[in-house]
Amino acid sequence: MDSAHPRKALTIKVSDRSDATIGGPAAPTGAQRSLRPRDAGTLIILDESGGVPKLLMGRRAARLAFMPGKYVFPGGRLEAGDLALARHFSLPGSARERLLSATSPRFGERRATGIALAAIRETFEEAGALIGSDGPMPAKAAGFDAFAAAGISPDPATLSPIARAITPPGHIRRFDTRFFCVSAMAIARPVEFEQRLDDEFDHVDWFALDRLDTLDLPGITRQVLADIEDRLRDGSWRDSSRPMPFYRTRHGRPVREMI
Repeated sequence: MDSAHPRKALTIKVSDRSDATIGGPAAPTGAQRSLRPRDAGTLIILDESGGVPKLLMGRRAARLAFMPGKYVFPGGRLEAGDLALARHFSLPGSARERLLSATSPRFGERRATGIALAAIRETFEEAGALIGSDGPMPAKAAGFDAFAAAGISPDPATLSPIARAITPPGHIRRFDTRFFCVSAMAIARPVEFEQRLDDEFDHVDWFALDRLDTLDLPGITRQVLADIEDRLRDGSWRDSSRPMPFYRTRHGRPVREMI
């Protein structure tokens, strides 16, 4: 983590997780139609303390079969622990409306909150940032032991939904990913990257928005970055009442619609 966040680092060991970056290797032919997207959350942390906004990104290790060497935002799939913890939190009405848009009747607020918590949990596991506020956890939940040990409670209400994307058919992994933004001020405590057991990222750093062209980024990441830049330009990135883009394929063609 950089000097913009001077709080004492917390050293905690965590396990390896899979991320929810859109895309990846093609799936075996027989699996192309049967593979259903899994709900996932990705977190974009914005540091606006300097002249040019910076974003926290990680580089996927070269040994990985899924997008090796690509720079992505931290994130991952929804887990049972996220859903269990979600019943103890609520989202602001505007964020809830965004996340429930274009979903089935079975997709409720608890699942939407769980996805936000998944983004927070995975950000800790992959990038070493505890997002939340000082205070006890409302309940014990798998994947959040480090938060409890640090005396920090995750705060999904601070996250602003900014985009949604479904991996197209034909990929070895498919995710229905909600992209969230949060201020770097929401980092309650950083964790020393080198001390983690999670080696999915081999490098994590803050990158200025005007220098991201130098990174090897997946296509969907570039698209969402363009959306963020627009929202930064007009100052609306915290406004969850604004419709957000939804990227998916329809009849084999890419579609971008606002939800």
